[in-house]
Amino acid sequence: MSEANRTPTGADGVHAPAGTTEELRLEPHPRGASAARALVARLLSPAAPASVVETAVLLTSELTTNAVLHARGDVVVRVEVAGALVRVEVTDHSSQTPALRVPRLDASGGRGLVLVEALSTRWGSRLVRGGKAVWFELSLGAS
Repeated sequence: MSEANRTPTGADGVHAPAGTTEELRLEPHPRGASAARALVARLLSPAAPASVVETAVLLTSELTTNAVLHARGDVVVRVEVAGALVRVEVTDHSSQTPALRVPRLDASGGRGLVLVEALSTRWGSRLVRGGKAVWFELSLGAS
């Protein structure tokens, strides 16, 4: 279901030092979000406060779920730890960029980007060859 490309982690194979990047290719299936959450948790747990890990996992889940539900083809989740920041980028084959909207109170969905806006240090999207990438950044020192 998924395929990971890894750059070296620490000598112990566990700690995710600054400069660590991993990618995960997912089929467009709702189970893909679970694999993306696990990747983020594994990379960040040794290096960040629990509240940052939880926030990163939540936001990764939101972006990945949107991509697997609406994409045409595989989804790539890229996690990069760089200095005091983590950046998570989700790429899919849709060229429709996301728009931040406040959903109606009785709406059953549509809150993902509201959460990303509220909880991330910054976020955005960009068109890429064959689709788009939506990303967020979090400070690893935030609590």
